[in-house]
Amino acid sequence: MKKVFAFAGSILLLTALISPSAVAAVKAGSPCPKVGKVSATASKTFTCIKSGKKFVWNKGVATAKPVAATPTPTATPEPVATKVPAAPTSFADLKENYRGIPYAVWEKIQSNLALHKSTDLKINFLFGPTTPQRYPNQWTIDAVTLGSRVMGAQKQPAEVKFVQFNKTDVSWARTEAEKYISPFRLGNSFPDQASGKCEGVDCDGAVTNIASDIGLVLVGVSTPVTRFSIQKFNGQNDLHEYTHAVQGMVFKGKVQSPPPVLIPCWYSEGQPQAISIPTVAKSAEDYVKIRKGWITDNRWLLKDYEPESIQEFFRDTMKVPCNGPSGSMVYNLGYIVIDSLVAIGGIDKTFDVLTAIADGLPFEDSFKKVYGITWNDASVVLSRVASKVYKEYRK
Repeated sequence: MKKVFAFAGSILLLTALISPSAVAAVKAGSPCPKVGKVSATASKTFTCIKSGKKFVWNKGVATAKPVAATPTPTATPEPVATKVPAAPTSFADLKENYRGIPYAVWEKIQSNLALHKSTDLKINFLFGPTTPQRYPNQWTIDAVTLGSRVMGAQKQPAEVKFVQFNKTDVSWARTEAEKYISPFRLGNSFPDQASGKCEGVDCDGAVTNIASDIGLVLVGVSTPVTRFSIQKFNGQNDLHEYTHAVQGMVFKGKVQSPPPVLIPCWYSEGQPQAISIPTVAKSAEDYVKIRKGWITDNRWLLKDYEPESIQEFFRDTMKVPCNGPSGSMVYNLGYIVIDSLVAIGGIDKTFDVLTAIADGLPFEDSFKKVYGITWNDASVVLSRVASKVYKEYRK
């Protein structure tokens, strides 16, 4: 009990020692402890003064309110607009405006997509018993659907079927391929074409045919599926193959020879590239980047980048077989050449050339009929443009 009282007593003593002026609200005329003492409230600052014999707080001075600092205005930077190079409009200004080619191609692709908003194409897949997917089927569906719309003005197959197989499933692929009949006289039967996709170190690549109104794509699948990095194309490779099917539809019922025999090799493979690559790009800038990759990442097999060497490439790849030293460049140099044609005339004109060939005209006459310039003259311009493009990107 004594401890309790002692504790209570200490509290009373502490309370008694606290000055009333320390807890009382400060106001003018109230007592203050010492002359010169200052006390501030939210609105005034009071000073202790002597009034007669007493110390009291004066009337106080209004407390200056803090002024918010005015931020120094800074100029908002104007967005830097990407300057799009002038687009070529014809062979006359193609060389002058070669930097605008990919932008013009992108616009042509977008115009076709705006014109053809849907497609009735059916896209189906068959897999061998032990063959896995190379990548999600949706990649193929997305790319081929877009491409079908880009080529919406062309006659297309009702269905495209991707038959996929690895080395273990080659026999299955041959049996499957035998079910289809080509409208053309083929050098290699469908079953032999399937086997051909697996004759190397592993299965690789694809070959496309027309059977009735079906685009038949025989696809060799490597083991593992990532062996040849086909996944990096995001389905562009399948749209490339589908474009071959559309090429086939141009010739179906008109000729007995398959299209590759009648079209220059650089055109036969360059056209599917020039359609599929910009179609899968996400923007004009993305296309410029992807296009540059095709120029810089693939081997240059000609002696130099001069126009004369490129014209020699044209001559070497004008007729099948095109297995010479520069044959594989149909996929990159051939593509860049067709890219120029798309820039000045659009996708559909490149098919008009095929239609004229299917109707019996030689390539040179078909080209002049569509573009209004002889192939000899056009090849000079196209080789000069391709030369400038390659020299700029590969220096």
